Amino acid sequence: MTFKELIKSNIPRSILIIGLYILYAITGALGEYLFKNSLNNILKGNFNGYIYWTFVQAAMEIGAAVLLPIATIALTRQSQNYLHQIRSDIMKHYYNSGNDEKVSKIQNELTDNLKLLTTNFLTPWVSILSGILEIFISVGILLKMNWTLVLVSAILLGINFLLPKIMEKKTAKATKEVNAKNEKLLSVIEHWLGGLQELRRFSAYGRLRKQLHQASDDYTKASKKSCKYNTISYLFNGWGNSLAQIGLDFFAGILFLNRSISFGEFAVAGSFGFAVFSAIWEITSAITQIKSTKELRQEIFELRRNEKRTAKVNAYGVSVKDLKISYDQGETISYPDFTIKAGEKVLLTGDSGTGKSTLFKVLLGKLKAQSGTITYLDKNNQPLENATIGYLPQDPIVFPVSIKENITMFTKKLEQQVLNVVNKVQLSTDLAKMPAGINTVVDLKNENLSGGQRQKIVLARSEIHQQPFVLMDEVTSAIDQKATEKIVDELLKTDQTVLMIAHNFTPELKAKFDHEIKLEKKGGHK
Repeated sequence: MTFKELIKSNIPRSILIIGLYILYAITGALGEYLFKNSLNNILKGNFNGYIYWTFVQAAMEIGAAVLLPIATIALTRQSQNYLHQIRSDIMKHYYNSGNDEKVSKIQNELTDNLKLLTTNFLTPWVSILSGILEIFISVGILLKMNWTLVLVSAILLGINFLLPKIMEKKTAKATKEVNAKNEKLLSVIEHWLGGLQELRRFSAYGRLRKQLHQASDDYTKASKKSCKYNTISYLFNGWGNSLAQIGLDFFAGILFLNRSISFGEFAVAGSFGFAVFSAIWEITSAITQIKSTKELRQEIFELRRNEKRTAKVNAYGVSVKDLKISYDQGETISYPDFTIKAGEKVLLTGDSGTGKSTLFKVLLGKLKAQSGTITYLDKNNQPLENATIGYLPQDPIVFPVSIKENITMFTKKLEQQVLNVVNKVQLSTDLAKMPAGINTVVDLKNENLSGGQRQKIVLARSEIHQQPFVLMDEVTSAIDQKATEKIVDELLKTDQTVLMIAHNFTPELKAKFDHEIKLEKKGGHK
């Protein structure tokens, strides 16, 4: 995230915004400056001159009041469009990376982190540019009054610019800590509230409260610490601004007593001194905020880098030899050697803890083996590199769109095949009970589909997309026995290569598979 990118995201609008802020600064400054003419005419007893300059001053002030909200609206649109572009880049990064990131981490990047950058990076840049304009105009007016006012202002300005250095490192470290604790809090919420029903079942509210309280307390402490350092930084800047303003007023008084400037100029010199040092205070505070986001901006920059997806080809089979997996607890699982050829239907069975799901993770590349080789095969059973295989998890993944779109995954050309595949996976009977049928929208919040219906949808998805090799993890566990047998019968008719984890299959159903790999506790098989 950079200010240059914000400008380039819509150059015509950026020019308009800059123009509006310049006009706002000029009209506001003129309104202040012309007040000197009103004062001088009062001293001279010129009532008509006083009325004239008062009306001119009022016109300038009204113009400034109108220009500011227009510029603010235009800037808000520009920044929101820019943030939308950043979110799009981040989502593209996660999509192409191929890694399974935590939902809480992605949520944090797309919402809280960008909100933090808006507050501590984009908004401060507006303060900096507005402040610079105000300084240039005010200094120009002070120069017109008496050049020594500018010299004194420059000395005081230099002192004010050094003040942010005092708290710069501490505010940056505190901002980074707030981000880390917020991400941890979101992760705890995801992990513990995701199992809320189970916690209720075992009356484990105390444990839930303890975990959430700890994460929330850490986040609160980090936020308080960040607020503390930012407040101290503001105090330093505020003190510097106040002392500088008093000093300039004092010097302007000396010039008036020496008759170097008029009374009206003496009166408005204080106002422009206030404008200059207020602008400096805003700029120094803004610089502190911007620098505190340095590490966070670097993180966003890395997330926006284009991740090129490695081109992969579909595997049709797999060969496993001498495969061993070690857990952190020290347990090691040894797998039997096996080869699954193109088109074969293989059943993977075994008691809990024998490593069935772990084997799937290794085959999918989500877990690294301690030793052994995994060779993917093409349709002619020849070795493949950069191969990919399909996967149907036990907990089916569906999206808040129609059942038809969940099956086709938004591929229009497959819509004509939908009715055929829903028959194969025994979903037709379920659809007949739904008023909208195949166009029924999945409601993830209210769960308008049963577990078995969701499993049938992902089975239909796999069938319609004709994935050559698919790993299936308990994909019929929520489907009744009769429907399961029909689904398996249809599956066996396809050319797909299938490795399926299943429990409670009847001996007759198991016999329909080409062969069975049965894992045992010590890594044996039958």
